[in-house]
Amino acid sequence: MNYIIIILGLLILWSLIEQKLLVTSSYELTTDKLGGNETISFVVLADLHNHTFGKNNNRLLNEIDRLSPELIIIAGDLITKRMKCIPGNAHRLVEELAKKYKIYYAYGNHEEYFEALCASEDKTEAELYSSWREYKERLNQIGVIFLDNNSCLIHKNNLRFRITGLTLGIEHYEKHKKVDLTNDIIESKIGKSKKKLYEILIAHNPVFFQSYAGWGADLTLSGHAHGGLIRLPFLGGLISPQVKFFPKYDAGLYTEDNKVMILSRGLGSHSGMLRLFNRPELIHITLKG
Repeated sequence: MNYIIIILGLLILWSLIEQKLLVTSSYELTTDKLGGNETISFVVLADLHNHTFGKNNNRLLNEIDRLSPELIIIAGDLITKRMKCIPGNAHRLVEELAKKYKIYYAYGNHEEYFEALCASEDKTEAELYSSWREYKERLNQIGVIFLDNNSCLIHKNNLRFRITGLTLGIEHYEKHKKVDLTNDIIESKIGKSKKKLYEILIAHNPVFFQSYAGWGADLTLSGHAHGGLIRLPFLGGLISPQVKFFPKYDAGLYTEDNKVMILSRGLGSHSGMLRLFNRPELIHITLKG
């Protein structure tokens, strides 16, 4: 029994240490939809949950600067539900990044949680919603573009593509069950895809990758799975947020009918969530025509 307690203690200690060990995963994607030989690079931040890497997130900021991205995409859950957004580490991080980079911010389920509080008469929830509104307003004022079921067209010389943020609704994150996501539902939120454009879709929940690809997303950017929390050799992530063991999508690159999804392991955790053999991950992507 003593050995078991010692082993569990060591695993918890390693988990706490590991959550400070940032790793960068880089991907290079080539597509005929982007003209010429031009390239564009960007980083993806997902599931930060107000986590920090060094004082004022200096280690994360320095790593992003080292990568020299042309823009930054936030794939949801920078903040944590039931915690005020301001003051907060996520807000300070985005403020610093916005001084140098154009930022496109799509929602995860934690941002959706705050949006759902808009009609609450509970005093605590009303204060949380007020904090969320202030968070968005401050970031809007410094040029952050929120993609809440809307799109932006990006131009770089002859290179053109579109970034869309899909806000699914809380019902698509419920535990122990999977709600269908049909093409009609997606189109009711963000319209039809542009077949001639390279479509980047930020969709926080990776479970619906086949639906995203069917809609026309050439590249889907997701998070939410936290790498499966505990990663096992040869088996991958152990459990999904929907409490499904060995989920189909836990981390990395996936393909479906020549469409791609890149799924971040995330940068942080929340609610005492354990991460083991699962370092926080910053995603760096280069698109080539």
